Amino acid sequence: MPTVRPAAPHELPAVGEILAAAFADDPVWSWLAPSHHTWGRRATHWFTAEARSHHRGPGEVLVDDRLRGAALWSPPRHWRPSTVEGARMALPSIRLFGRGTVRALRFLLAMEREHPRRPEHWYLAVLGTHPDHQGKGVGAALVQAVTDRCDQEGLPSYLESSKQANLAFYGRLGYEAAPALEVVGGPPVWPMWREPRDPR
Repeated sequence: MPTVRPAAPHELPAVGEILAAAFADDPVWSWLAPSHHTWGRRATHWFTAEARSHHRGPGEVLVDDRLRGAALWSPPRHWRPSTVEGARMALPSIRLFGRGTVRALRFLLAMEREHPRRPEHWYLAVLGTHPDHQGKGVGAALVQAVTDRCDQEGLPSYLESSKQANLAFYGRLGYEAAPALEVVGGPPVWPMWREPRDPR
């Protein structure tokens, strides 16, 4: 199992690159930001800004020991972005989504309305492994670093999967999928909830 640790501030641009590469063929992100020829640069900037926002706030940015994958986690009661966090993401969002910025915001707000209202849960906002290193246990390690903690503390966790193919992966980690959501005409997204397991 890869070793997982918090990302250092100077590693956040690398986190942005990893996540941009991981989501380059993602159906939801491809719909939100269809300009594929500018994806690499603009998405790297967006994910770097998102990682910095998590790093500055109460969230956690986790990476594996060889910087092959990254996860952005929000702790209980802090899954909803604050006004300050939203302001930090405004310019990167306009650069990434371009003319589709209003549609992207409508999509994200619709997903926010579907978010479970139970306050005490961890939220996996973003998880990605660089395509060159997928299938090596990196993603599982980045999830289990927090779900193991959830089991110890008796806390559930939540995520949204933008790929049906990933449901089995998350299922092996204890998540159960709800029926797919289709909001504002976008691709389906699967909400997934994990109840804590007995750590014994």
